[in-house]
Amino acid sequence: MKLRLWRVGREMSEISSSARDFLLEQSVLTLSIVDNVSCWAAPVLYAVEFSTGAFWLYFLSSDSSRHIQALAYDDQVAASIYADYQGRWQSICGMQMKGQVSVVETAHQEYGHEAYFSRFPEIKELIDHPTNEQEQRIGAAFAKSHLYRFTPNFVRFINNSDRFAGRTEWQI
Repeated sequence: MKLRLWRVGREMSEISSSARDFLLEQSVLTLSIVDNVSCWAAPVLYAVEFSTGAFWLYFLSSDSSRHIQALAYDDQVAASIYADYQGRWQSICGMQMKGQVSVVETAHQEYGHEAYFSRFPEIKELIDHPTNEQEQRIGAAFAKSHLYRFTPNFVRFINNSDRFAGRTEWQI
C-alpha cells in the first residue's frame, strides 16, 4: 500500500524531524471514541513506527475495554498526544489526529511487540517476572491484551515554540 502525503504550507521533509522527535519523546496516546452509549477518551501507552511520510502507533489493550469495543461501531477515532505543560505558553506542543484503529494480525505482531516492549520494558517485566500479587494481576492483564495499531489519516502538529498557535497539518 502506497501512502500519499499532502502538506499545508511546507514540505513534510522540512518538519518531519520535529514531529518525529515529538513522537519519540512522548509516550501516552489518548484515543477518543463514540459508542452506543456516549463519547469516551482512553489513554494508552504507544510505540511508534515510521515510514516515508507516515507513521503508525502501536498499543496494547484488552478486547473488552470500552475504546476497543467501540470499534465494532466505527473504527475511526480521534486521538491526541501532548507534552507536559512547563509553565510557559511556548511549551505547548502536541498532535491532534484522526484515523483508524485495527488489531494487528498474528503474522505481523512480532515487530509491534518488539517495538512496544523495547519502549516499555517495565511492562514486559510485569508480564514475565511479577514480584507480588498486584504485579501478577497487572501482568496477567497485559499478557491477555491484544496489539492494536492506530493509522492516522489526518495529523495536526501544534508547536508553540515555533510561534503562537503554530501548527502544521498533513492528510495521509
